[in-house]
Amino acid sequence: MNSIIIHTDSDSDLSLLKQLAKKMGLSSHVVSGSEKEDIGLALAIEENDSADNLTREEAVSYYQALKNENKL
Repeated sequence: MNSIIIHTDSDSDLSLLKQLAKKMGLSSHVVSGSEKEDIGLALAIEENDSADNLTREEAVSYYQALKNENKL
């Protein structure tokens, strides 16, 4: 199934688009702000390349270096 996402700040435009979808026999769903954030987070997780992640040892070494810099 394919989908289309249309962004609008207008309630009247949103209502018109929902009516049009219904008349065409299509299903529609209004996506809330939090749902958009969830989708964005899911896409970011999918795009994450685990090869770019620090190992535990690298992270500890990095934070130790920061800690030592702050002592100066």
